[in-house]
Amino acid sequence: MANKYGFSDLECKIILDQIERRAKLRKEFLKQRTDPCKHANEAGYVFDKAIQNWYSMKVTTLDHFPFNFRTIRFAVMSILIPMGSFGYLLWSTRTKKERERRCGRLKYGDRPWKLA
Repeated sequence: MANKYGFSDLECKIILDQIERRAKLRKEFLKQRTDPCKHANEAGYVFDKAIQNWYSMKVTTLDHFPFNFRTIRFAVMSILIPMGSFGYLLWSTRTKKERERRCGRLKYGDRPWKLA
């Protein structure tokens, strides 16, 4: 049965459990962070294995993810070709419009951004 907030009692219990778990972890982190004696050897920070793994992967990216034909093809197809084609499209349309205006083929009254 849904309550007045639009979700069931089970969903409400799950949300409350998540809030309680987050508060408990935050309290434990703050306890470890502010303990003056525990981390004297670690220069005053809490060591987190997941963050250390992420930093290590960032440093050794080339070792674990080397360039090969597949990664280069992905970069070219997803970044270089769309950006290059969009840039060429903008350049060609603007050049065409500029040429029409300078040659006098487009009257001043027909321009989209005219003064009064």
